[in-house]
Amino acid sequence: MRDTWSPEAETYQEAPSGENGYNLLNDQPVTDAVGDLLGTTETAKGIAAILTRTSSPFVMAVDGGWGTGKSSLLRQIEAALPENPDMVKVSFNAWTVQGENALDSLIKSVIAKLDARLLRRWIRKLSKSRHTLNFLRFGFSVAAGFFGISRLADELWTTLEVNAKSRNELRNWVQEILEDWTKESELRAGRNLVVFIDDLDRCSDTVVVQICEAVKLYLATTGVIFVIGCDLSVLARGVSTSARGGEGEGRTYLEKIVQVVYRIAVPDRASTVHLVHSYAKQAGVDGFVDKTVTKILVERTEGNPRRIKRIINSFVLQQKLSPAWRKPPLGSSRLIVVIIIQHLYPAVYDSLVSAQTGADPIGEFLDYAEIRARVTDPPGGSDTWWSTASRVFRRHGMMLPGRAPGLRGELITKLERLERGLPAHFVEFAANEALTTLLRELGDLETRLAVRAQLISRPLSTGSFPGISREVTQTTTTQTAVDT
Repeated sequence: MRDTWSPEAETYQEAPSGENGYNLLNDQPVTDAVGDLLGTTETAKGIAAILTRTSSPFVMAVDGGWGTGKSSLLRQIEAALPENPDMVKVSFNAWTVQGENALDSLIKSVIAKLDARLLRRWIRKLSKSRHTLNFLRFGFSVAAGFFGISRLADELWTTLEVNAKSRNELRNWVQEILEDWTKESELRAGRNLVVFIDDLDRCSDTVVVQICEAVKLYLATTGVIFVIGCDLSVLARGVSTSARGGEGEGRTYLEKIVQVVYRIAVPDRASTVHLVHSYAKQAGVDGFVDKTVTKILVERTEGNPRRIKRIINSFVLQQKLSPAWRKPPLGSSRLIVVIIIQHLYPAVYDSLVSAQTGADPIGEFLDYAEIRARVTDPPGGSDTWWSTASRVFRRHGMMLPGRAPGLRGELITKLERLERGLPAHFVEFAANEALTTLLRELGDLETRLAVRAQLISRPLSTGSFPGISREVTQTTTTQTAVDT
């Protein structure tokens, strides 16, 4: 790691030898302490210990935004629960039931974890009111132990639906079956069935509502505990129609279902530095991630593991595919900056790769941002700010009204007129200190022109999906506004 950095100090860096020098980082949830870079193992153990002593029915939400590690925490909690017949675990990915009846799927997934003997007993009990030949044949097969547990769960649910006269009756039967299973334990407290529901915030509004209905109306009974990994803000919007209102009413709706919320915390600076270095080492690019690169990643990704992985993966591919980024005046530090811009500020990146945006769009943006920051309180007439302001106005065919502070009103009016002809992202991001600082790290005019020439001749072949870019941009903009 270098302690200091300057454009002159940037030298050609050889890539790791061999075709296997680089590794792309996968996005699989972490299930044990070995791969836990966020230090959530102890949190998972603590939550698991509480769940083993919690009276059921009970619903807990693990709340966090995109890429913050919800799935990993769910897997770690599941792994931390005791392994015994009285603690049965169910993993249910809501995203996999898109287009299906999610309510049926969740209930059948729970029923499928019950004992086959209990399922057969309830099928016989419910079948007494039916005397069709087909059902008698099925009853014979059940008695003979012909069907597996999955088929038994399907048949029991079908029998429940056919026999039920109302939703209330169906709910009562489901709860009686689960209570019956709970009592078949040598422990006084009975058995517990812990259901982990993941990716619910990725589902359609219809699926979200169906899952919530299954949890609240059908499966809220003794012995059943739910742990739901989700972004509660997304869920609140999803259920708002059923709640007959907006997001506020949606949150009230969810409060009737969820008893406690664990919010995944944003990693502190030290944890994020450790995360960046660990991912870089896994990817085989730790030689490129010096203090400058680390500082950029720590400050611009808000400690989001998935965002860091995506940026490092893009860096890995681009270093492999474009050796020019390893040579001055470009260099790996500037490649990281460009990749971050591409991921977090796609409109700014588009201006860099477009031949229609002038020779130095970054310089033009930084000049405008500097003027915008002081236009309501301009400095004294000898300050270099006025030279920059004069350059900005001349560039757009306008004259600076004068350098006297008393002309502030006219200066503001002229700047507002100038803004009408600027790209939308100039006005949108001018006050975003994080972005302006990032862009200054691209260097002087000569270096910016070299970066732009490289991007025009060979745009980055990596990047995020458009929807992810918008999400990250919105999150970063909002955070900047809050910090400001």
